[in-house]
This record gives sequence, C-alpha cells and structure tokens, in this order.
Amino acid sequence: MGKYSFIYHPIEKLHEIVPRIIPGIEKIITVHYDNNQKIISGILTEKRNHEYSSRRLIIDKILPTLQKYMEENSPYDWYNKQNLPFEIEIDDKNKTIDIFSELQNIVLLIRVPDELNQYNDLVFLYLNENPSNFGVTNSINPLTTDNKSIIAFLLYNTIKTFTDRQSHDREVLRANNSKTRQIINNTESLKYELQKTKENYGYSLVKLCQQYVKNWTDVTGKKYILSAGVLEKIKSYKGEIKNLEKIIEETVSYVDNLYLDDNEEIEILEWHLHFNFIESKRTDSAFTDKKDDRYAKTLSLLDKLEKSALVVKSKHLKLTGTNVGQACPVPISAPAISDALYNHKSKINTLLELYPEKWETLKSEFKPVMNIMRKE
Repeated sequence: MGKYSFIYHPIEKLHEIVPRIIPGIEKIITVHYDNNQKIISGILTEKRNHEYSSRRLIIDKILPTLQKYMEENSPYDWYNKQNLPFEIEIDDKNKTIDIFSELQNIVLLIRVPDELNQYNDLVFLYLNENPSNFGVTNSINPLTTDNKSIIAFLLYNTIKTFTDRQSHDREVLRANNSKTRQIINNTESLKYELQKTKENYGYSLVKLCQQYVKNWTDVTGKKYILSAGVLEKIKSYKGEIKNLEKIIEETVSYVDNLYLDDNEEIEILEWHLHFNFIESKRTDSAFTDKKDDRYAKTLSLLDKLEKSALVVKSKHLKLTGTNVGQACPVPISAPAISDALYNHKSKINTLLELYPEKWETLKSEFKPVMNIMRKE
C-alpha cells in the first residue's frame, strides 16, 4: 500500500524532487532536525553513472560548524570551497570526502525554517558554473551575479512552497487521524457498553423467567429446571417483557402434559420453549385486534382456568372449583370463579362457538363451565 508523500520529513523528499526540478544537478546535501528521532540528520544524493543514489551521512564531527549555518537568518547564500572549508563523512564507506572539492561547481545553500521554528534546515545544491542545469546547453559562459540572484530567488521559493505544503498536509492528516481515532475509540466504547447492556438485560430476563418457573413449582409441587439451552434462548428474547409470563405458563403446561405421570424433577429444554405462540394467537383471534378487544378478559379467564385445570389433572386431583382456583398462579376461591364465569356467560358461549377446538378440559370436565354452556 502506498504512503502519502508528506508522511516523510519534507526536507528528505527534496532528494526525490530536486533532480526533476533541476535536471542534471550533480549533488544535493541536506541537513535537518528529525523531530521523531530527536537528532540532526544528514543525507547526500549524487549522480553516478547517469543515476541518482542517496545515503545517510555521519555529521557528528561537524555539527558545531553546521549549527552556525543553521542559525543564519539569510534565506539563501552562495558558497564555494574557499568559503566552506569543512568535510562530511559518509557512513556506509566510513570515508571522508570534501563536499566542496569540485572548483567548477558553485553551491547554493537554501535555509528552510524547521517545524519547531528554532533552527533552519539546510539544503546544499551543487550547480554547474554554466547554465546547463537550466536547459541552456550551448552556453559555456559562467553564471552571472544576476543569474545567481534569479536562480536563488526561484529555487528558494519553490523549495519553501513545497516544504510548507508538505508540513501543512501532514498537520491536516494528523488532525484527521486524531479525529478518526477518537471516533473509533468512541464507537468501540459504545459497542462495549451496548454489549454489556444487552448481557445485563439478558440476565434480567433469565432471572424473571426463573421466578415464573419457581411460582409454578410452588403451585404444582413439581420441580422445574431451565436447561442451559433455554437460558441462552431467553437471553436472546426480543419480544415484549409482559408476554414472558404467558410464554412460561404455556411452556410449563406443555411440559406437564408431555410428562404427565412424571413426578420427578423436570428439565425444560430449548425446544420446549416457543416465543411465537403469542403472535400466532393474536393472528388467530378476531377479538384482540386494534378494532375490538372486548373479549380479551374472557379469553384470558378461559385460558387461565384451562391451564389450572390441566395442572389439577396432572396431580390426579378432582377437577373442583377449589382445586382449580388453588392451581392458578394467583390463587382464587371457588365462588370467585363461579361469579367470574357467570358475569362472562354470554361472551364465553360466543367464544366456545367460535373456537370449538379450545378449552376441551373446561367444556368436558369442569362443571362450573359446563353449567353455563348454551344447550343446543
């Protein structure tokens, strides 16, 4: 994957672009402060066999001399060997060379303020004495003072514009990266909080269902255990909490019928538990839609009594009003059952006609309901 050009220090990138700006330039030496490594670094790029190659320089011995040039305020100056009598050691060959040894070359030093605005980064450009570096190939006359002023002015502004642009783009990237990291951190934190909330919500659902099952254990005397699979399934429940009690009641009643003669500990397995029966009942019933719910209480009464009647039968007890009332999640008396059935008599008969397949136990064995059933 490619990288932005401004990822690197702008002075270092000059070794790539200067040979394009000044074709045929013999040598480029830069000295800059590397803020990442906290050192002053030197780089040499020179032309060998018609190709440019770069290498790091060992400049520890001449740092005091270089520092003087870095402290100068002039944006650019021209130098030759007599003006700059110092040497730079190349690290890969451990060899000392005189960077101003060629008398025919003139050296333009351009100073660029570093990122901290404390010192100047140095750019030494080795130019020919004639204008051949600038496309004038048929002239052997040396560069005049006016030529040098124009060249220095243009090269300084070109390099300064490039380094400023690189520094600006790098700061923009840093700011964007900081915002992106903050967004990522906030997103990860939010995901973690949502996951914890989801887990806590799931545990709350489990505890609620365990309490419902315990209530049925207290009523029936049978011990029901929710398996690990059921607990995980409950954690993933996405329906309304108010329906959970009804779901557990349906599940326990189903398990009771499934293990009718089993008085031992009963484990409720994952496949015993169904969340969609509430929705299917809503679809089946014409009386629980948004238009007309006047039969809802009557339906609830019959469903509750049917489940309680099944519990009584599972214990091999007589199907009396007292026993059925005691088997309800919230126990009720036999007279209260009779009063409730009498008050709902008309609606009960309507429901029994509409749903002949429902409440079989009540219709065939529970006398309080049999007594109010409409005779044909």
